[in-house]
Amino acid sequence: MADRSTATPDIYDAAAVASAEAVSDAAIKHLLEGVGGRRGVIVTAPAGAGKSFLVATAVERARARGLRVAVAAPTNEQAFGLVRTIATRYCAEGKDRSVTFVPASTVTLPDPVRELQGVREEKSKEANGQNLVVGTLSKLGDAFARGDLGTFDVLLIDEAYQADSAKYFAVGGLAPVHLLVGDSGQISPFATVADPGRWRGLPEDPLQTAVGVLRHNHPSTRVHELPITRRLDARATTIARLFYPGLRFDAAVLLGVRELRLGRGGRRQNRLDAVLDMAAGHGWAHVELPRAAVLQADPEALALITDLVGRLFDRSPNVRCERVPALAALPPERVAVGVCHNDQKDQLRAALDARGLDRVVVETANKLQGLEYEVVFVWHPLSGLPEADEFHLDPGRLCVLLTRHRQACVIVGRNGDRELLDDRPPPPTSAFLGWDPDPLLDGWETHSEVFAALEHYRLGVR
Repeated sequence: MADRSTATPDIYDAAAVASAEAVSDAAIKHLLEGVGGRRGVIVTAPAGAGKSFLVATAVERARARGLRVAVAAPTNEQAFGLVRTIATRYCAEGKDRSVTFVPASTVTLPDPVRELQGVREEKSKEANGQNLVVGTLSKLGDAFARGDLGTFDVLLIDEAYQADSAKYFAVGGLAPVHLLVGDSGQISPFATVADPGRWRGLPEDPLQTAVGVLRHNHPSTRVHELPITRRLDARATTIARLFYPGLRFDAAVLLGVRELRLGRGGRRQNRLDAVLDMAAGHGWAHVELPRAAVLQADPEALALITDLVGRLFDRSPNVRCERVPALAALPPERVAVGVCHNDQKDQLRAALDARGLDRVVVETANKLQGLEYEVVFVWHPLSGLPEADEFHLDPGRLCVLLTRHRQACVIVGRNGDRELLDDRPPPPTSAFLGWDPDPLLDGWETHSEVFAALEHYRLGVR
């Protein structure tokens, strides 16, 4: 795999980068060795490991062998990103190279992606003769079922932990050799069926992840683990590792390379500035409002987050990093607020717009998956809840919220949130034969560990 990071060894951890390169090379080699037979290969990785880059490298090497390649992802946004990455990496190397996006009837590529060299957008019947196609799992699965797409030599699936097994079954026949790449800490697929438990533990359970169903039915499938995060720096990995038990990884970027520098911003506002100074200096701040059971769209939490974001920009924030070595102004679109519910998002959107901060991103954890920002503000899932439930304890949701940032993460909750876990036992949960994960109990343990790790960055607000 081409080295992206070792040109400036004073910026990157050379050992971590070399280890990640070796794992990527081994996974792609293992994949290509299976061509002509039937093989599945899994690559699991932490947040920001460079998964799409690995997929693009696998595309390049498979096409160099003359193989026909299909690439899929769960969502349109992820598919757009894959087209962009492949076009930048693969198509730019020669005018005879192309990548074809297969859209759903109401979907089209964003203009900046469509205009890249080598990018095509064609309906599935027209794309049938192309050697490299990209689409969502749903679209490629439908096209294959109708006979609009023939078979390929290799199928690559990005964000495979977000893909449910039903969609994986639909595309599985596209090729005999599969590479599944994904982040095991992400939010798992969800269902709208009335009784999803009836399928639990069965080999054909449609609510398993694509990775889960492959490992369940083919336990000898080789799993490669990427031991690196390029998004998070060393200040963040201690907490991030809590979401990936058994997966050892290190930060690619060395300490001190990234910096969030804040100006004075006029008269000091002690309660807000203490939080921002903590985040800028340590990469984390966990600020707690007084204990209270509150509405889902807690007005005090909403006001505090709005004030913190506003105060951040009052202080003329500048950032530097391995990409931009000199200090430069932090653009508002590189700041995000992560929440769990749409009513929280809507009210925060209105409040920030009223402050002239309409370019700051506000989204739910589900929509933030796969994205990264310089600074992230998080409305803690357990903030002010009268009791913890499976949705708010989901470890994947907390993982997404706490692993989107490159510079700093500020978490807003309430004093007493941790007592939802410390002062009472977890509620009983259903057990299913042949089904090990338990989102509620797993989340209970993960949230407890994260609260303990955040203790060093805990601040009260009066």
